[in-house]
Amino acid sequence: MKHTTRAAWMVAGVALSAASTVWGAGAMKNPLYGDSAHPNVSGMWNPEYAYFGPPLGDAAKPAGPPAGSPPATGTPGQGKAPAMPYRPPMPQLTPPYAKKYAEWRRKFETGEQDPDTVTRCLAFGLARFGTMPMEIIQTPGQVTMNLGVLHDIRRIYMDGIGHTVGADPSFNGDSVGHWDGDTLVVETNNVRAGTIDRDGVPYSDKLTAVERIRRVSPTRLEIETTLTDPEAFVTPFTLKRAYVPMPPGSRFEEYLCENNRDL
Repeated sequence: MKHTTRAAWMVAGVALSAASTVWGAGAMKNPLYGDSAHPNVSGMWNPEYAYFGPPLGDAAKPAGPPAGSPPATGTPGQGKAPAMPYRPPMPQLTPPYAKKYAEWRRKFETGEQDPDTVTRCLAFGLARFGTMPMEIIQTPGQVTMNLGVLHDIRRIYMDGIGHTVGADPSFNGDSVGHWDGDTLVVETNNVRAGTIDRDGVPYSDKLTAVERIRRVSPTRLEIETTLTDPEAFVTPFTLKRAYVPMPPGSRFEEYLCENNRDL
């Protein structure tokens, strides 16, 4: 077994993954927050909307739904690649990856395409991580993100040591963070190749990400992620997602995903 090294490890907490949300007898006060020196981004969060497109600037206007609005609805595709109610623009791919994506589509149409990592009960991967309800546990040395599906966990190290040395590439990569005013800035590398969505849009293991996580109000969390992949993308690509709190006292139940692994 390959060993990784890190000068120190800090434990943020323990969370159980879940298939659905249940409610405790009474809500605890800030049970997931233990970092009084910084803004509180902890909690149980539901996705509200997502923007996909070029990096956002002062003059840039999102092509997707405006803040606080649900995605526009549409007619799902029939007999073609998996359809979403709102299909956002995807990154411009380099020629080799455009060819790879075209082959994915061809195989999907003929039924030859292997199921994706989510269907196989593995992981969402970094680009798709925020598409499900999420629990954030915040302590001074680590921010832990736990999805309610697939036991999928991200650990963002805040100890100042830097990226983990000697780790194998992983679905969610290696993440380190720091505070920039009221914004948690997270840098991620060492990601294994995956797809941006269930439609098979690929990225390579050269992908890196910079996330800016900010609680803009007591009832809204925003995460803007810029993905850079010199091998797969012609230019950097931005995803922006917003979240609203789950009802007080929400808890994740156990989530089991075993029956699809042989597909």
